[in-house]
Amino acid sequence: MLQQKQKLIRRIELLEDFYQMILNLKSNINYFKEPLTDIFAKSTKNANSKAYMLLKAVYDDLFDKHREIRKIWAEKVSLTYNKCPVFPKDLEIMTYMGDFIGQTDYINQLQHFDYLEANLKIQINQAKEELNSKGPMYNKIGYFIGAIIGIILI
Repeated sequence: MLQQKQKLIRRIELLEDFYQMILNLKSNINYFKEPLTDIFAKSTKNANSKAYMLLKAVYDDLFDKHREIRKIWAEKVSLTYNKCPVFPKDLEIMTYMGDFIGQTDYINQLQHFDYLEANLKIQINQAKEELNSKGPMYNKIGYFIGAIIGIILI
């Protein structure tokens, strides 16, 4: 049962990590106003972050394969967050970025970022609420199961 609580915590960490990457990327686009590949290159420094691993994978494919970013983004979100404790709605929001990044004008792109940020905040808040409501229950169940095993072994 403690594993369930750890999954809830990990989901929050992954969503917050993605949110921070979005904020960083948005500010870089806003400040530098350079080609997207240059922005990606500046933003792929944090190797311990799933979100930045995603960004690096997208960046590498943009250079290597010259495919449409929408397809690359969706594929890399799926690969990066495979076997991670994220919900389908989380993946849908993460994949949404591929629909607009580099494909709309600057002002429209910033509006899409705002929309993405708002949806991520909602998911993060829901994940935190779920942890607050289910976390203590998972702790109690874990202790109860441990006590039963202890009694059986005695």
